Amino acid sequence: MSSLNKVVLADGRSVSIAEWYHQPVYSTLEFNAADSVNLDCFNYTPGQNVSHGATLAARTATEQDTNMVKKKAMNQDEALIVMAITYEVFALDTENDNSGNVVAPAPMLSGTDLRRLQYEGVFELYVGLQKKPQYDIPFAWLCQSMGTKTFASPTGTTTVRVDYGTGGDLSAENQELLVLPIYIGGFGQHAKVGNSMYFRGRFFNAKGGAFQRLRQGVRLKFYLDGLKKRPA
Repeated sequence: MSSLNKVVLADGRSVSIAEWYHQPVYSTLEFNAADSVNLDCFNYTPGQNVSHGATLAARTATEQDTNMVKKKAMNQDEALIVMAITYEVFALDTENDNSGNVVAPAPMLSGTDLRRLQYEGVFELYVGLQKKPQYDIPFAWLCQSMGTKTFASPTGTTTVRVDYGTGGDLSAENQELLVLPIYIGGFGQHAKVGNSMYFRGRFFNAKGGAFQRLRQGVRLKFYLDGLKKRPA
């Protein structure tokens, strides 16, 4: 059954209707504490390798890692209006303090390690074949709306002290809302089957190399939240 995509008004004007709906696009990257971090995301699809640091073994992506259907591009005549950016963060290993007590059991990332990422990390979004990013933001400025709320260990617990780092309140309202939405898709005659819009995300250490004193391996899942257009 074909979809309705054009309506003729009583005065003779034609109005095109596109199938827009809310669907975030997401992609994961991961690295060990000692890795030099300069990694792309939105650059692979399920079945390909997750973007990873040099000391991590290659891992095949699943739909939990990304929902991209074409690497580094929107598929055919799809389009995305990015209205907000957020992320989820997980630890690949457990952090212990000097006494050997568990501070942040994996997959919880400690607040201290998250602050280390925030202090030196930068996220960029490239759209089209431009050499300069269309969106560039210190990681500390990105709000975190995805994740699971946690509670501290009970008083008197000596072996486990839950320390869960977050980038603000874990709420759908706590996203980095863009002042001007970013459009990723074809324009005019280019918005048709066979054409696509190149884009990619990039997360890196602004100081270069590995993040200073980072103790846990990290899995970061970035979300471009907004409205997606499916082919009519």
